Amino acid sequence: MVVNSNLRNNPQLQRMPKTDQEHVHFVNEFAKWVIDVAKLGDGSLTTSGGTTIDGLGEMPGIVPSEQSLPMVSTGGVRAAQDTTTPLTAVDGGASATINVAAHGLDTSTGLISYNSGSVTGLSYATLYYVYTVDLTYAGGAVTYLASTDPTDLVTSVGTYYVDKITTGNQNQAGNISAVTKASPTTFTTSSAHGFVTGYTVAIADIVDDGGGGSDMQAQFNGNSYTVTVTDTTNFTVAVDSSSLVAVWVSGGTATYTAPEPPGDGGGGGWPKE
Repeated sequence: MVVNSNLRNNPQLQRMPKTDQEHVHFVNEFAKWVIDVAKLGDGSLTTSGGTTIDGLGEMPGIVPSEQSLPMVSTGGVRAAQDTTTPLTAVDGGASATINVAAHGLDTSTGLISYNSGSVTGLSYATLYYVYTVDLTYAGGAVTYLASTDPTDLVTSVGTYYVDKITTGNQNQAGNISAVTKASPTTFTTSSAHGFVTGYTVAIADIVDDGGGGSDMQAQFNGNSYTVTVTDTTNFTVAVDSSSLVAVWVSGGTATYTAPEPPGDGGGGGWPKE
């Protein structure tokens, strides 16, 4: 290998090591010097005879960029996402769905852009770790996966951990079969409503007899209330309806829409605020 005169300018390499610790330090310093003066830009060196030696980007203590590391390391702690959290969870009907927004992963070698995607068929009210496998730092359209087991994040060296999120509760709805005027007002549904005390429930499409200028419809339709569940088909809302003139005639729905929980952060090391 051609010896560069700059070797003399590195005091760390002017004294031969005498102990094992000094030897390790010397080798690391020498490796740094070799890459600094002879690196071709692709992790290789050229000898005086013109022979190319590859793989020097992996010399002890020397990592030219994150791309010399497996994604499971870079995507976990050595990079930052360009969004606070890319995840949301919604009710997909019979199961939960996690949506992944398009986002980027900032590294020392530039931004890796990932397309949006989703993971379907998941359980409600469950913590999931969302990830993908990207061995070559390609980004783009990837297949996102979700697991309840965090050890799945390290089963492949190409794993990019996106984020973790707890899915919400299932949306619930009931058809109203009666409204009892009192304080509080009681709503009866034709089948089990599935509500839990404390849910916020939207009332719509009640039809009254027109009394009082349809004051029951005006009071309840289009409004949401925190409910107290009394049994599987009855719940109350904190409204004194005893002075209403109109009486319930037909129809009406009571709907609970589960809020979309945000991701818990942590993907790609430390997400940007």
